[in-house]
Formats: sequence, structure tokens, C-alpha cells
Amino acid sequence: HNVNKRPSHDGETATATRKPAPKPPQNGYFIWGRHAVFAALANPNRRIQQLYVAADSTNSLETEIGHLDRQRQNDIPKPQLIERSRLDGIGRAGEKAIHQGMAAAVWPLDSPHLEDFLAGLNASQDITTNQDTVSPLRLLLLDQLSDPRNVGAIMRSARAFGVAGLITTFRNSAEENGVLARTASGALDNVPLIRVVNLARTIEQLQDNGFLVAGLAGEGDVEVGELAAHQRLAIMVGAEGSGLRRLSRDHCDMLVRININDDAKSLNVSNAAAIALYAASLHQAN
Repeated sequence: HNVNKRPSHDGETATATRKPAPKPPQNGYFIWGRHAVFAALANPNRRIQQLYVAADSTNSLETEIGHLDRQRQNDIPKPQLIERSRLDGIGRAGEKAIHQGMAAAVWPLDSPHLEDFLAGLNASQDITTNQDTVSPLRLLLLDQLSDPRNVGAIMRSARAFGVAGLITTFRNSAEENGVLARTASGALDNVPLIRVVNLARTIEQLQDNGFLVAGLAGEGDVEVGELAAHQRLAIMVGAEGSGLRRLSRDHCDMLVRININDDAKSLNVSNAAAIALYAASLHQAN
């Protein structure tokens, strides 16, 4: 049904194919949906090649751009008007993108260096100060999570609970793409995503910087409610299905369990991360 029919010169009916979906830049991808696009616009570190907008979404996009500072407005391209049907095809093959009438063609964000990230945290929160006078710090470690939807959902929870950053590996982990950005609902451009080569070595670096590293595992001997007691906390979640790798487990300071019904085998990893972050946030009520 994606074709228009028109008479040809020889009297037969010819087929004119509808204009295809736009293409992302080389080594880039599309971000779509209102929250994700607006977050990309507001992030000065996000490089945007082109903005696309359907006619009925023009006003909301222009209003959002008007809220940006002058420098950022100068950095982003002028929105290009496009048919909604062309935006439908910017997602994965065979999947219709839920774009809400707007999309941004972008390049991936540069991953912060772990050392610089930790130095920034330490500068903003001196670990030698009285622990009662500083806000708790929360990090998330992702041990080879490959599903972009799960990673996006975890990022959304991370933003909701004020996580300072997510740490994952370069290899065997979800790439930054439109599905991840859409699921994260803007969090991708708000929560730093740090990629490292060696997760075990990274755990040691975090521990050297005063973080307690807690791995989520069904057989953990510590209940999730105890996470709230720790000032500097890094929560690690394992891959879908297989969970934490042995080396990752061995480097944790403790393994934490979430008590669920006996007839339920496990929780989705993004749900488990959200529960752990909520439990770790309950210090504010104590």
C-alpha cells in the first residue's frame, strides 16, 4: 500500500514509489520521539546533523529550540519539514518508529574517560569530608548487557534516581542507537555513559575511590534494603539470562538479592536495577 498509481505514456498504469525514509549520517543514527529529541537538543555535547519534523509537530519543536541558549541554537541545524510516513521507516527494519512527528540525525556521544569522570566526582564531593554532610553517590555497572531496550530502560531509571553515571564495556554491550535512545526517553543525553575495556579493573578503581560495589544476584547473601546504608555505592547488574560473570562476582564487595516469590525464577534486568536504585534511595527517609 506504499505506492501511488499514475498513467504512463503508453497508456498502462505505472507505479511511483513513495519517498523513502531519510538516512542517518555515516557512523551515526536517528533519535526519535519528543523526550529523546528534546534531550538531544539541550545537550551541548550532542552533535546533530539534521532535524526532521512533521507539519503538526513544528510548533512544539520550535518552542523547545527557543528555550535553548543562543550558542546552542546556532549549533543545531534548521529543522527540515518531512512527511510523517517517511519518518515511520527510520527505526529498525520492519518496525515502525514511534516518532511523535520528529527525529534528529545524530552521531554517538563521546564516552567520558573513567579517570576524568571519577576526578570530577571527587572534586564535587570531597571524600574526606564528613559523610553526614554530603549527598550519597550512586553508580551503575552493566556487565555485558546487549539488549538496547534493557539498557535504555535502565538509563531511564538511573535518571529518575539521580545516578551519577553508568559504566559498561566497549565489547559485548549494547551500542548507542535509536532504540536505546527512545527507550531511555531522554536519559541518554542526561546520564553519562562511560565505556571501559576491563570491567574487573574498573571495579578496583571504583573501590580505590571509596565506592562499595554490590552485584545483583539471586543467590546474594545481602538483602537489597541494605544498599541504602552506603554513601558511595556502585550497583552492578549482569547480562540478560546469564547474570554476572564469575570474574565480576569475585570482584564485588557483596552480592545482593531481591526477594521474589519462589515460583518466579527471576526479574527482568531493568526491573531489578530499578528496584535496587529505589532501595538505595531510601536513605533520604532515614
